Parts: sequence; C-alpha cells; structure tokens
Amino acid sequence: MTTPLTRRRVIGGIGAAGVGALAAPSLIRPASAQTSTLNVWSYSGFVTDEFRRKFEAETGITVNLRLVSDQGEQFNLMVAEGGRHSADIVCVAGHRFYQFVDAGLLEPVDLDRLSNWSQVEEEYAVAHWVSRRGRIWGVPLVVVTTGLIYNTEAMEAPESLAVMFDPANAGRTSYQIQDFFPLVMNYLGFDGSARAYAHDHAIAQRAVDATRDFLIEHKDKVRRYYDAATEVQQLLVNGDVTVAAGSSGPAAQLILDGFPAGYVIPREGGLAYAYGFNIAAGAANMDNAYTFLNALLASPENGAAIVRSTGFNSAIKGVEPLLSDAERAVLALSADERARLSWVDVETAAFIFDLIDTAAEEIRAA
Repeated sequence: MTTPLTRRRVIGGIGAAGVGALAAPSLIRPASAQTSTLNVWSYSGFVTDEFRRKFEAETGITVNLRLVSDQGEQFNLMVAEGGRHSADIVCVAGHRFYQFVDAGLLEPVDLDRLSNWSQVEEEYAVAHWVSRRGRIWGVPLVVVTTGLIYNTEAMEAPESLAVMFDPANAGRTSYQIQDFFPLVMNYLGFDGSARAYAHDHAIAQRAVDATRDFLIEHKDKVRRYYDAATEVQQLLVNGDVTVAAGSSGPAAQLILDGFPAGYVIPREGGLAYAYGFNIAAGAANMDNAYTFLNALLASPENGAAIVRSTGFNSAIKGVEPLLSDAERAVLALSADERARLSWVDVETAAFIFDLIDTAAEEIRAA
C-alpha cells in the first residue's frame, strides 16, 4: 500500500467542524431525474452536514439520510423489501459486499455515468474487493483497519491479543464478535483470512468451531459485545473497559478529542478493508445517485471532511495534504503495523463470514 492507513474521529459528531470551504463544485441539475429526492443509507460521518447542504442547494435534490450501524441488519432489510428498495444508495463494507452482490441487491457501477471515478486512488479503484463477476459494484471512500484500542493511562500498549484473555482484565474488555473473530483465529494459530481453507470448508468449520469455543470459555473477560463504534467509545470514556478490539476510526476520534487512547495492530495481525457507497439494484432515483456520487468524488475537500468526521483514511485522491500534522500523525500506522495487516479476501469471505455469523450467535447465546 502507498497510502498510510488511518484511524477515526466520532465523538465530535457527524458535522465537518474545522473544515474550510467544503467543495461541492458546480453541479448540473439532472434533467431526467425521476424525482427530486435521493434516499441514502449511510454510516455516521460519510455524508457530512456541510456537503449535504451544498449538494441540495446546487442540485435541488433532497437527500433523505438514514444512519445504519450493522451490515447484517442492512442486508436483511434490503432482502425483506423484495426488490422494491427504499434506498437508492447504501453503504456496504468491502468484506461484506459479496453478500449483497450475490443476493442481487446492488447495481453494478456504470463508469460511463460516474465521470469522477478517476478521483478514486488507483490502488483502491483496481482492488480485487471492488469487483466481482467482472463488474465494479461500489465506490470505495474510506479504508478501515482492525486492531486494539486501549486506555493509555490504564495500561501499556498491548503487543498481543493475549491481553483480551488475561484474567487481570476480566470484565474490562469489549469487542464486536464478527470483526474480532478472524483476529482470534490468527491468535489460535488458524488462518483468519481463510485463504488456506478456500478448498476445504470442513477444515474451515473446525477452525471456526474451535475459535467459537475459545471465546465462549473467555466470556467472563467481556464487559459487553458492542455493535456501533459509539458504544465502544463510550465504554472507554466511562471507564467501563480498558482495552477493546475495534476498528481504526473510533480510536482516532478518541485521540483527536483528547481522550488518552491508543491504537495498535497486535503481533497476530489485523484486517484491512474498505467502506463505500453502492447503488441499490433498480434504484428509483438512479440519475440522482450518480449525480451524488460524482459530486462526492469531485473534490479532495470532500474526502478530507469524511476523514475528519469518521477518522478513517480516505480513498479519494489528494486528501492527505489537506489534513493537519496532528491529523496525519494520529491516522498513520507504522510500517511494521501495516505489514501485519491482511486485506479481506472477497472470495474466501463468501463462506468464512457465513460460518462466523453463525458462531457469533452461538457465542451470544452461550
């Protein structure tokens, strides 16, 4: 990778505080738009208040924004709609988008209509997790890593996931089960990426079962299984936990807001993937969706605003020079940490995350 991976800011809110004149360059109002609205399902911070106001003012398109926090819930909602999707644009994680593609929930991106596709950093625009079946299915916006977030006043920087299972930390840890699971597979000596099991799902099932049993054995170490980033941040701020497994964004937000937090990729490794926007299959407001995506990619200022409101590294060109020295410092990972990251493999994810989802429910029920 050529672009340093990053962490995220959240407690400061969804707005673009501190951002200069946020660019939403002159837009031509689409003559063939089906309606004057656009329905967007998004994670917090991907559509900043400033960008939304400028976009609506310059296009006459009203953006109806629905915040989501869970990929599984979003998937189930779209399936339940039976092809009559209420959303025009959805926010799908790079390690999960295969599910949405294979279920027929997404529209392939028409690059002839997405004139600003060239503004996506090349390494992300051509990444294997952006494509499936020879088509591009989404616009990558931010890059996410998973590691350990900890209170620097309560403990030294942890080197290993072992800290999550130390009796000294009983009741003082937290994690999102599905995101943490591949890291624990690595910790136990399995292949968290599942590439080694791509042709033998029975071996993968045994690895998942063993990891599930290990996490059940250590449930006493967990204060709470969280879902949203704001939950893990609040647990740390309130002093309920001292260390948590989580993505880079919540850690960066805490640090930039002055909380004594640190973020590391443990020696067992971490995962990297992207979040972006995807067009719902048969979107009712397709023209408006492309107008929105082109506007979002049109200026690195928009990417910088997303970095500041989410804390994740941008996949849009020209963002890094717009960040402050403090922001760049807190978002960057060391070369050693980057070397310990594995990008989620879309092809193996298609079976391993199904197994992990089942295991997660068994862990919660145990």
